[in-house]
Amino acid sequence: MLTLLVSAAVAKAPEGELVWGGIDFGAVRCVGTGDFREPGEIFPGYFSKWNALFLDEYSPVLQKKAKVASVVNDLEHLTPLHAVANPESQIIRDDLFDVSKGLDPAFVKERVQGYTLEQTSGTLFTLVADQLHKPTQQGCYWVVTMDIASREVRTMDRTCAPAMGIGFRNYWFGTIKHIIDHLPKEGK
Repeated sequence: MLTLLVSAAVAKAPEGELVWGGIDFGAVRCVGTGDFREPGEIFPGYFSKWNALFLDEYSPVLQKKAKVASVVNDLEHLTPLHAVANPESQIIRDDLFDVSKGLDPAFVKERVQGYTLEQTSGTLFTLVADQLHKPTQQGCYWVVTMDIASREVRTMDRTCAPAMGIGFRNYWFGTIKHIIDHLPKEGK
């Protein structure tokens, strides 16, 4: 269902007007008793690293999947959102915390609609990080598309993907790769 919703919204984007809004880690919950031991490096250091890695490795994949002439990157709105992320409240040292306890959909919708974007038109495609859940080895994200001009959220769905990779950065970035890799190409 998720991939069909995203594909339909991306397919509606006029050629060249798909806007990548990045991965919003500002409200992410990092779950695990023995993990996330270096909050000063994670908050906001890894948030920036994961977004930079996406730009380096996955912008072409997203463009190909969406079959658009180009993808415009609009990520400046993430800097203040990531700067106020608080490891004291967002690192949850409880292995029994239920991975299904996602961020409230109304919160996610309001958050995305409130982004201060440089682009004034096009279709925004963004991921809002919900959980990095070490006990189940999953990363959960809200996959959101929004018409920038009207601020109408077109699609919004929560999905979880398996963590994979060597090292902290690659392990959690594997969840993002999995989500993007499993978006079907437009028209298929």
